[in-house]
Amino acid sequence: MWGRTLQFLPRSKDREGLLPWVIGVMLFLCALSVASAVAIGTGIERWSRDLASNVTVQIIVSDAAEREEQTNAVLRMLNATPGVESASVLANAEVMALVSPWLGDLPIDANLPIPSLIDVALDGTTPINMAALAERLEATAPGARLDDHQEWLSQILDLASVIQIVLTAVVAMVVLSTIAIVIFGCRAGLATHAEPIAIMHLMGAEDSMICRAFDVRYLIHGIKGGVFGIIFAVLTLWLVSNMAADVGEGLVSSVTPDVSMGYWLLLLPLVAALLTMTTARLTVRNALRDMM
Repeated sequence: MWGRTLQFLPRSKDREGLLPWVIGVMLFLCALSVASAVAIGTGIERWSRDLASNVTVQIIVSDAAEREEQTNAVLRMLNATPGVESASVLANAEVMALVSPWLGDLPIDANLPIPSLIDVALDGTTPINMAALAERLEATAPGARLDDHQEWLSQILDLASVIQIVLTAVVAMVVLSTIAIVIFGCRAGLATHAEPIAIMHLMGAEDSMICRAFDVRYLIHGIKGGVFGIIFAVLTLWLVSNMAADVGEGLVSSVTPDVSMGYWLLLLPLVAALLTMTTARLTVRNALRDMM
């Protein structure tokens, strides 16, 4: 029965040879967009959570002795503050490493007015009023400045949200484009094989029999294209993850798609095949209803 339904769709003059490749490209773009959106959401959430659990206090005083005195006073005040887990002063070498991307590699004894930086770790359970803490710091040490990263972090989160919206729109457009391509291919196939279909109708063939032939054809197209697209998507994610690992820890690596994400991406070829087959069935069924 299956062989009979496929006889009016000859392979020798198949005009749909490019359809699996088009589906593969669409699935490749869709997989990268989905993986990137998920990775950005997970990475930014993890990164912002780490920043939210830490604040930085700068002691900006030109005189070294006074700066050290204010630093010690701030350390005593912070260690006595509820909600503060620990407070430690960064070494000059660590401070120079932080500013080296802008100033270059400078020696520690370059006679630069380097501020004291205090890394404050919060316990995450006791709420802290940052405005009140800033006022207490200023009262304890006039040269103290509190940086809780909130303003800068909010800008990063807003940017990440916009990127996720754009990637979601890309996924939606790719899916709609794939459906449109399948509809166009089905209508072209029906127009090409209109005469054999009319003869099969005269011989008593039902619409479900004709639809089944297109189901099989487009299911195979969807599987071929899906496998092609997902292989290249996983390879691309693997390459990007390795490049990000070479860059090192930080914002870039935290929002990079992880190669482990490829495991659930392997389900996308099945989704592409089912979407292609379902679209083909609905298109052929509606077209056959109009032809009767």
